Amino acid sequence: MSVSAVEATRQLWSSGLANHTGKPGGGFHDWVKTATYAPNVNNSVLTLSGIDGYLVRKALAADINRLALAASETLKNISEVVGIPKSLGWPYVKLYYAAFFYAHTLLRIWGRSPSYFTTQELMRVKATLNAYDIAPPFRLSTGQYLLELKQNAGFVQLSADSSGQGSHEAAWKHFSAALKELELLSNTANYVEVDRINVIKQIQALLALITDGGRHESWLSQIRNNIQYRQSGGVWFPYSSKEKISSFKGIVEGLTSATVDLNVYLEDEGSEIERFRNACCCVILLARKTINSISEIGGRKSFLHYGQVRFENSL
Repeated sequence: MSVSAVEATRQLWSSGLANHTGKPGGGFHDWVKTATYAPNVNNSVLTLSGIDGYLVRKALAADINRLALAASETLKNISEVVGIPKSLGWPYVKLYYAAFFYAHTLLRIWGRSPSYFTTQELMRVKATLNAYDIAPPFRLSTGQYLLELKQNAGFVQLSADSSGQGSHEAAWKHFSAALKELELLSNTANYVEVDRINVIKQIQALLALITDGGRHESWLSQIRNNIQYRQSGGVWFPYSSKEKISSFKGIVEGLTSATVDLNVYLEDEGSEIERFRNACCCVILLARKTINSISEIGGRKSFLHYGQVRFENSL
C-alpha cells in the first residue's frame, strides 16, 4: 500500500498516544496548572521537565476527544435549510469551525497546544518558578501561549506568543508550522522514492491551499470573517454563488463517509469561496482519517471510545 500524507503524519504523533487506553481527564492546558514538573529556562522558552508521561498523554487524550467531538457535532449540524436552497452562509461558517476544531485536534495528536491562559491561571506556574528561584523568560500574564510536548526528550515547553494575534490566527500559524516540519521529516523518511514524492506533494499542496499559496497563514480565518461579518462570497442574499445547499450537504456527507480521498480537495483552483471550501475539507479529512488510524491501533480500549468514536457510532 502506498504511503499518503495521512500515514506520514505518524511521524508527528505523540509517543504512546495511539496505545493510550482508559477514560481521559483534564486537558493539556489544565495539566500545566497542576505544577507536577520541574521548571527551567532555555533562552525565551520555559522548559517543564520531570513529567509523568502517562498524565501528559491522558491530558492530551482528553483534549483530542473534546475537540474532535466539537468538530463532529459541527459537521452534524450542517443540514439543509428548507425553502432557502441558496442559503449557504451559516453552513460555510460551520464548515470552517469544523476544520478549525479538527486542526486543533491534529495539533494535540502532534503534542502541541496553542492555549489561551489568564493571569490567574498562570499563578501556579509563577509560584513554581519562585520556589525554584527562577526568573520567568517572559511576562506571565493573560495571553496566547504554545505548549509543546518534546516526546523524545521527555519534557514540555511553554512559550509565549508575542505576535498579538488572536486564537484562530495562532492555531493556523502553528498548524502550518507543523506541516512544514512534517514535510522536512518526510523528505528524509524511510520511504520508497515514489511514496516520498507523493507525500511531499500532498503536504505542499495542503500548505498552499490553507495559506492562499503561502501568502497568508491565517487565510482561512480571514475568509471566515469575511463570510460571517461582511456577508461576502455570494453565499448570503443577494446570492451569487451557483452552489446549492443540497450539493453542499452531499459534500459534508462525503467527508463523514470515510471513503473520500484527500486528493479530491487538494486542487488549488476555482473561486475564492471554492478554494476556501476545499481547504476546510482537506483539514477535516486529514484529521478524521488520522483519528480512525489511532482508533484502529488502540482497538476497543482506545481512549477515543470514551468520546469521539462513541459519538460517531451513535449517529
